Amino acid sequence: MRIILILIKKEFLQVFRNTLLMQILIVAPLVQFLLFPFTADYEIKTLNIAFIDHDRSTITREMRNKFEYSKYFISHGLLEAKKEAEALMLNDDIDILIEFPANFEKNIMTAAPATIAITANAINSVKAGIGVGYVQTVLGEFYEDKVTEWGAIGSTSAKLLPTNIYWYNEQMNYKNLIVPGILVILVTLIGAYVTALNIVREKEIGTIEQINVSPIQKWQFLVGKMIPFWILGMAEFLLGLFLMKIVFDISVQGSLPVLISVTSIYLLVMLGLGFFISSISTNQLQAMFIVFFLFIVFVLLSGLFTPIEGMPQWAKYINYLNPMSYYMDVIKLIVLKGSGIDEIKMQISVLSGMAVIINAAALLSYREARR
Repeated sequence: MRIILILIKKEFLQVFRNTLLMQILIVAPLVQFLLFPFTADYEIKTLNIAFIDHDRSTITREMRNKFEYSKYFISHGLLEAKKEAEALMLNDDIDILIEFPANFEKNIMTAAPATIAITANAINSVKAGIGVGYVQTVLGEFYEDKVTEWGAIGSTSAKLLPTNIYWYNEQMNYKNLIVPGILVILVTLIGAYVTALNIVREKEIGTIEQINVSPIQKWQFLVGKMIPFWILGMAEFLLGLFLMKIVFDISVQGSLPVLISVTSIYLLVMLGLGFFISSISTNQLQAMFIVFFLFIVFVLLSGLFTPIEGMPQWAKYINYLNPMSYYMDVIKLIVLKGSGIDEIKMQISVLSGMAVIINAAALLSYREARR
């Protein structure tokens, strides 16, 4: 135990004396955590919209006014033909075109089918999907405002669009998803990236040889290296939770002790992975390339930006080996849904198993690297 404490003290001294490493551990993650949620914005602030109105009725005019009064839309007014709309959309001057058919008002009043054509510029599929959703919301509000008036006229065609109810994220605020997700990314980077450079740096400067001829056992060496970065990683995570509440007003809905416990296990997985990469790498550049390759794969398959359910089957198979996907599930379930330990037993079991296997592999690979 005394040997491990000495190694921990040595590692902390090296960390605090290394200005660049301190910046990587503290400054860079905090800047990314505070900056990225404001730039990775899933919310569309403005949409350029235009209309083709073949009916020119009172109802279509009121509908156009509804869009013009919305803060999300910039109206380019009425267009005369579809070709004019195509030219504007080709130049990215408009994002959405709404086309009212002839006899639109008459069809509504007589309960006949009345279809509004919505054309979106789908070169950016995310923006197009969100934009069409905004349009449908405005139309739904219009129908809701008019249903009493149309009912008085005697029409049965004025039907309300379905009311959308969003559990666990009632305002559909993208920050409620992206901020915890970025916290996962930062914990991953601190755990894997910094430790991956650690042992290989000892190789490059030659100090690893001094350790190899000392009476220190290999598991003591790895534990002494791992604990300081585990402590720093947990400190960064707790600071991230604090900033998540203060800056973004996002509270942990579930059990904080359970979240901290799972994070501690996940950090062991990332630390073990970092040490394994460091043991098999010959220089820091090689270790960096391996970490960033795995990191990109982990993030893309984690479910942060695209749902795992929509991925091809081969990607789902690969994802079984992705520790970030399990931890991302835990973050979403505890922070947003308030789930308890019973709902995340599977994720805890998998991460615990990964921690044992990866750290055992790191220990064995370090022994092989010494020979």
